[in-house]
Amino acid sequence: MKVLVTGSDGNVGNQIVKNLLKCKKYQLFLFSNKRKKNIINKVFYKDLLKPINLKLNIDSIIHCAGKTHNSIIGNSMKSVYRTNIKIIENIVNFANKNKVKSIFFLSSIDVYGNKKNNIISENLKPSKINLYAKSKLSSENILCKKGNKFRAICLRLPGIVNHNLKKNYPLMNFLLKKIKNNKKVLLYNSNNKFNSIIDAIEISNFIHHVLTKKKLKFKSGIYNFSASNPINFFTLVNLIKKKFKSKSQIIKYYSNTSSCIISNKKLFNNFKFNTASSKTIIERCCDEILKKNKNLK
Repeated sequence: MKVLVTGSDGNVGNQIVKNLLKCKKYQLFLFSNKRKKNIINKVFYKDLLKPINLKLNIDSIIHCAGKTHNSIIGNSMKSVYRTNIKIIENIVNFANKNKVKSIFFLSSIDVYGNKKNNIISENLKPSKINLYAKSKLSSENILCKKGNKFRAICLRLPGIVNHNLKKNYPLMNFLLKKIKNNKKVLLYNSNNKFNSIIDAIEISNFIHHVLTKKKLKFKSGIYNFSASNPINFFTLVNLIKKKFKSKSQIIKYYSNTSSCIISNKKLFNNFKFNTASSKTIIERCCDEILKKNKNLK
């Protein structure tokens, strides 16, 4: 099966590529914004802001490229919006011309904006969203538009945790970094349940599940994609502390802001796929960090 991955140089795209390479079913094609050679995959240096004038026989696209909300530094919000929309338009045109069968799009739960509901489901209307979130919402609409020759699965993702602790986002990565370095942690709403976390392994597992289930029939649609089995936030932080044998001081603070649980019910009903638990995802991330540090010694 021939799969194209955009944003293959990013943290998430790179991890998805590595995970899919473990399965011999896939021949991977990579769109990169860096000129480089790769003997395993076919790499194309592409500026996705320009039309993609390539003829490729591709079965599916995993679209990871684009400006994130953390790209706003040095860019205007309008620039982030325009960039993401132009990229998605070029991807859609390429997919329709090359008879691509399916596109997986990494969207964001930011599209919900000011979340006041305790349970976040796909039928919740966006409220007070910024231009980054609007770019994701508009991209979903473009991908799911009638007339496209492919089926699109838009995954609304929370913060994607990974073993790269150089950056202070998403929230769980920031906490992982502080706890690993024995820093004091201020914890708000520590007794609330939490499942706003996912990793590239789980995204890869789902994509593999969809692409290899021949009897699986689906239409273009939008789905929340978060960890299952919400866990008490304080319990989760203590789990990280135990994994790293950290001496971090955890200070609880009360906040009147409400926390939310992300519902994956629609995803399960349509694809019979149950995501890994919040505990499993954070444990394997900690294990990967510890393994990486051991290899550096």
